[in-house]
Amino acid sequence: MSRDLRLFYVFRLLATSYLFVPIFMLFQADRGLTFFERLALGGIYSAVVILVEIPTGVLADRFGRRRSMMLGALAMVASCLLAAGAHGFTTFAIAEALAGLSMALCSGADSAYLFDLLCQHERSHEYTRRESVASAWHLLGSALAFAGGGLLAQVDVVLPYLVTAGVAGLAAIVAYAMKSDPIAPRATRFARDMGDAVREVLGNGRLAWLIGYSAVVFVLLRATIYLYQPYLHARGLGPTGIGLLFAGVYAVSAIVAYRTHVLRRRVADDVLLWALLGALALSFLGLAGAANGPWMLLLLLVQAVANGVYSPLTKPLLNVEISDSSRRAAVLSIESMARRAAMGVFAPLVGLYGEANVMALCGVVGLAGLVLLAVAATRGRSLLVDHLARHPAVDDEGLAGDEASVARR
Repeated sequence: MSRDLRLFYVFRLLATSYLFVPIFMLFQADRGLTFFERLALGGIYSAVVILVEIPTGVLADRFGRRRSMMLGALAMVASCLLAAGAHGFTTFAIAEALAGLSMALCSGADSAYLFDLLCQHERSHEYTRRESVASAWHLLGSALAFAGGGLLAQVDVVLPYLVTAGVAGLAAIVAYAMKSDPIAPRATRFARDMGDAVREVLGNGRLAWLIGYSAVVFVLLRATIYLYQPYLHARGLGPTGIGLLFAGVYAVSAIVAYRTHVLRRRVADDVLLWALLGALALSFLGLAGAANGPWMLLLLLVQAVANGVYSPLTKPLLNVEISDSSRRAAVLSIESMARRAAMGVFAPLVGLYGEANVMALCGVVGLAGLVLLAVAATRGRSLLVDHLARHPAVDDEGLAGDEASVARR
């Protein structure tokens, strides 16, 4: 198992090391795209992910998570090569569609692979720590990629895309070298598998709430990739400076992610969930009025911490709620689909809103999400208490378990 864990960490390091992230908004503007068109590409990306997320999750469950991860890396190779030569909205849109397919093939499949690999060796209790380490590798890869992308863009803005294609190719090779999935492929119907995954989510209030929470936080974190570039450019930073600042933010995120499993042992999960979203929303409101200076860096640091905590906190909570591991990737794909659907709606709206005061808009969205999630959590807890009152436990052990469940949720 040690060999496969090492390869998995390397895959996480390489698979999303997109060197073009610090400069893609500037690159697309240089190729003639308006601000709205650049944000609309984000909507197209999310729409593709939504369309293919559940089918690719079922595909991963049936034919192999490792194979899905490998195909996802190869799709990113094609996306980067196409984007490097793009000079119009249509070509960029096709490249974004391929990038969305890449994300859908990898998301869910990678976490499901890790969880079941540990279960196969009776070490599922290590998942929280292993997911923290894997998230740290992912964020470290992003930090290195962003620093390199900013430097390469000083030479030629096309180079970050070409190098990313090469890195994604290496990720595909690593996935190929990993051990085949611990769960054997099944012969059930494709549509039935998708329906079972949807029913699992709809039948578990805690799981559905976590998916909604993940969608709200993801929108805010993902928005930074689009908004940091024009925000920092307006404050006098060039491609190298933006790339290095991106790298610094993600390096902090990697360190935080690596230690999140320790943080979860000391602080209750629900406290972390609310603190994460609240701090993120307030940081956007602060950035709306911050100048180029210490306050701006401090607020970016807050968002870096939130980015580091997000995945190692939410993924273990989601995985614990999934009752049937044979459809784990499909259920996780529904969570990813919900995140992308939220971003698919949000990105074009930001494009229509314009660059002015967009940070404040993100802060307002975060606070609104916080309120809605609090209402949903309160109502869900009330429904559970009513259910227990109508159906009391038959013994002390069952009653204790139900009370613990209410307290936890």
